Amino acid sequence: MCDQAKAIENKNIENNKIIVVGNGFDISVGIKSSYEQFIDYIKDRHHFIEDLELYEYNRLFLRKYQDFKLNWSDFESLYEETVRNVNKRVLQHEELQDSLEINTINAAIKKLEKDFYDYISDEYHRWLQQNTVDNSVQFKKFSKKINPVIKQLLSDEHAFFINFNYTETLEDIVEDILFEKVQKDSNIIDNLKSQIAYKRIREAKNRIAHIHGSIEEENILFGGGFADREDTVDIHYSKSLLNDKLFRIKENDKLNTTRKIIMDELNKFDGTNEKIKEFDLYIMGHSLQGSDFPFLSRILNNAKRVFIFYYENDYVAKLEELIKILGSSIIEKVVLVPFVEVMYEKKDLLIYDYKEYEAIAPFLQNKFPNESILASLSLTTWHFIFRHISELVITPENIEIVLELVNKLHENNVSISILRIFFSDKIEEDVFEKIRDSKSFMKILETVERVSFEKTGVEIKFLETLLEKANRLSYLRLNHCVLLGDSDQKIDVSICESLSRLELKECVYSIQGVEKPVVFNSDKSEHSIEKLVIDTNTNIIFENSLFENSRKMLELSIRFSDSDINSVEGHLENLEILYIDCSATIFPNLTVGNSIKEVTIVGYPEDKFVLSTLLKNTGESFGFPNFRILQLNSADNITNFEQIDIDVVLDVFSKNINIILDDQRISIDQYYKIRPFQLNKTSDKFLIKGIDILKKTISRIVQQEVNDSMDVYEEFKMWYQEISEYTGELEEDSAFLGILEQKLIGSQHRIKEIGTKQIEKSEEVDSSGFNKHSQNIEISKVNNVIMDYSSQKINKETVLDFLRQTGRKEFIVDIYKKVLNDISEPINNETLILLKQKYFVEEKTAIINNFSKKWFVSEKELKFSSMQYEEGMEYIPNIKGIIESRDFDDYKKMNPESKKFKYPQEMKRNWKVLLENELIFLEKELRDSN
Repeated sequence: MCDQAKAIENKNIENNKIIVVGNGFDISVGIKSSYEQFIDYIKDRHHFIEDLELYEYNRLFLRKYQDFKLNWSDFESLYEETVRNVNKRVLQHEELQDSLEINTINAAIKKLEKDFYDYISDEYHRWLQQNTVDNSVQFKKFSKKINPVIKQLLSDEHAFFINFNYTETLEDIVEDILFEKVQKDSNIIDNLKSQIAYKRIREAKNRIAHIHGSIEEENILFGGGFADREDTVDIHYSKSLLNDKLFRIKENDKLNTTRKIIMDELNKFDGTNEKIKEFDLYIMGHSLQGSDFPFLSRILNNAKRVFIFYYENDYVAKLEELIKILGSSIIEKVVLVPFVEVMYEKKDLLIYDYKEYEAIAPFLQNKFPNESILASLSLTTWHFIFRHISELVITPENIEIVLELVNKLHENNVSISILRIFFSDKIEEDVFEKIRDSKSFMKILETVERVSFEKTGVEIKFLETLLEKANRLSYLRLNHCVLLGDSDQKIDVSICESLSRLELKECVYSIQGVEKPVVFNSDKSEHSIEKLVIDTNTNIIFENSLFENSRKMLELSIRFSDSDINSVEGHLENLEILYIDCSATIFPNLTVGNSIKEVTIVGYPEDKFVLSTLLKNTGESFGFPNFRILQLNSADNITNFEQIDIDVVLDVFSKNINIILDDQRISIDQYYKIRPFQLNKTSDKFLIKGIDILKKTISRIVQQEVNDSMDVYEEFKMWYQEISEYTGELEEDSAFLGILEQKLIGSQHRIKEIGTKQIEKSEEVDSSGFNKHSQNIEISKVNNVIMDYSSQKINKETVLDFLRQTGRKEFIVDIYKKVLNDISEPINNETLILLKQKYFVEEKTAIINNFSKKWFVSEKELKFSSMQYEEGMEYIPNIKGIIESRDFDDYKKMNPESKKFKYPQEMKRNWKVLLENELIFLEKELRDSN
């Protein structure tokens, strides 16, 4: 029995770890053992320039993979594929040729084996020479430090290694680890240390099994994994399995003995021996692909847990392979572990144990599991997990590590892009001084987009530095923070031109002996903030320049504290959402412009709320077309909707405008039903006259009355034109009047229209259905003529002449041409209907799409209008929906001379022309086709 077998037996089968080591392990320590590096060696050695020369040198360098960028598992799979493809050719006259080809492949792999042995031997010994130091003993000593995690695994007497590599890397590291361990053991007598070290090293080496041979034993083997697969029955040519790995192992006594040791070890964990403990499987540097997988699958299935050490994102391919072959249940056992650095320079060390790692773990994308084997986890700044940092979480506990990490990454030119930084947990002023003094940290501020301070101190000088340096900063948040340091200077938020969102919630500035508050302001005439949240701060003032210079601000939320002395004033012309909580203070002197959508006020102190005190027209703008919600919560003295005065121009026809008073909600039309529209008395003749007109008009709309609606509309239109002329804004027509016409007259028109149709229907009945019958006859004639054309009874021109005789427009005839061109064989009526619908729908869609793009209105709303329009209609169906869907800003970019008031009227006229001249005829053809 060999020493390795004895060592395994003498352990009294106590192993509880099986560690599979692949080529990735050797690559990680610096040995150039990848398939691509081997290819480069062959090219360089034989002075090959073209890839074709590689293939001619050895046909196993397969041509179909560009630049030969494969790994070893790919090579093995392609070798197996080549052998299988030869065996699939079973024609009699090819047998001799195929047998010769198998011999050629076998010779090629032998040649490749020899070339790789020469290469890896030289590369391995070169690596040893470069990384070991001379010492007075026969054991190897490395110049770099060995990671404590690797030390623990290789020192573990209950760990068994299945090594797929050909080098003695593991054995060399064992010598360094165990010799050092014995030398430091004070319980061992000095003159016995070498002897004991030798014994322990030999025992540890006997726990390492080279399953595919080693350069030390000169028995490395290449090949495939046919014997472990079910399709071996398809291999019929002699010598096809000559380079199967299991076949080769059985030929070699040393490899066969090693294989038996491995199998005996695995058999102890097959579940039949109750004395054997469960084992954990560690995969270090193996791809879990190729010809090795059938052998590994048994170990994977029997393992209690599977620790997969991965590099970058190569775990994705490994997990996919596991699921594909072993099923999803195997994933429940998998624990992912970023590959640890086997060796490192002491000066590069950043993390000394798992506890230190935990301090920075929250902002790392690649996480180490909390396992005992990782208790002494050591990481340098070169570890791949630090290259993917996109955020930092800074606390008093980890600030030193974070600064060291940032500094070392900067010194080593490791490129990182930090997008988010979170400060939390009572950071003191001196810590911020350290951060400001770090050039490396100041450098990373250049890429930061979001910064948040949570329940911590915030140095004012650092805040100013942040706004100055972080030229990509878009979001700044301070929540439950204490501002620290001198407040002599104001904090100018406009200095950061990228800042679009600023939030200060329950923050305090309090320094002994200083009563002056901290001031946030905007020195520039326009800042970039789109959303501002001010919530219950103490001794912090926001200057009115923040509101006066707020042309980009879309959302504002303010909640004042009872100690707030801030007086807020300003007009927010483009604001869309406003939230004000004035429960503890007076209502601020703020107004909003015509873009406002939502207003929420908490704790309004007065007994009446007049909307015009808040909503003000900006410049030449008029009305508030986007307004949807007015909400008053916990108002001190307002208990009903009659105490709310809606005295500005809103879309009173909309069902989407809601007024909310605590838990009560009504729509704008309901509001006008319970509260008549009112205007203050004035000497202005137009307003005096307008009171009665407005009352009458609105009552017709909200009560949906039809009687006299035409008269009401004409009276309103005349008054509207008079006041427009008086103000110098007279227009021939307006979108507003169009909407009003539709609301007042539309339903009446439909009643008349329905009545007319009923009369027509009666006439049809009285005349034995002659009109409808005539129409059906015409449609049938058209279809019959086209079907005659499909049967080649008449030619195309005859059909087109017939269509013109029916009075169809020439553009309709052109569409029928497309229908005829698509007919190549006799068709029935159902097929013809489908063809007609196809081409008429395409034309209709194209027309509507072009109009939508030209006028920047909704295609959907246009289609709805087109479907409802009928010949002779005075009004345009769904014109309100079309107008509401408009995007005038984009239209103006394409038409700089256009006027906002004229635009809807021009669009409306053009749409009416399109309806009358084209779309009505297309809709008729489509209806007739149904």
